[in-house]
Amino acid sequence: MMDEIKKCLEAITVQNHEHDLDLVSALKKLDEFLSLHANELDPRMRHFLQNRSYEKALLWLSGGEPKKGICQK
Repeated sequence: MMDEIKKCLEAITVQNHEHDLDLVSALKKLDEFLSLHANELDPRMRHFLQNRSYEKALLWLSGGEPKKGICQK
């Protein structure tokens, strides 16, 4: 599941990169993952996807530490 999420995140955030998914398909797929598997996701990933913080989600999946935003959740 995380590989598919990462693939979608890359399709959304990485410019000038060839992807199997177009932007709309990637967004729909992420919304579907969130809808069907929210309870199975790590709370931080769930938070990033719910708030459409796709760059932060991709950074976190890659082992980085996203900067905190203004969200109070």
